[in-house]
Amino acid sequence: MVKEEERMTEEDEIRVLKCLGNEIRYRILKLLEEEERSVSEITEELEERQTLISHHLRSLQDCGLIEKRREGRKRIYRLADPQISKFLAKVSDLAKDFCQ
Repeated sequence: MVKEEERMTEEDEIRVLKCLGNEIRYRILKLLEEEERSVSEITEELEERQTLISHHLRSLQDCGLIEKRREGRKRIYRLADPQISKFLAKVSDLAKDFCQ
């Protein structure tokens, strides 16, 4: 039987993996890996509607992958932890190894 503590960890892991499973959210993380950005900068870079980008930013925030701060009227986003960059690099390595 799975203990409650292990179950919560597993659920959290699944939630994060689902969050990463979306192309737009993954591309947002890759952009934020380079530097923090405003919503308008992300929207311009990805050439998507601002409402769609905002929706995905909320999802990434809910998963704990990004953080937001205010700078005047702007909302600036960044990765929540440097470990996320290492994880994205591992994902890239795995894709190269298994998706040939």
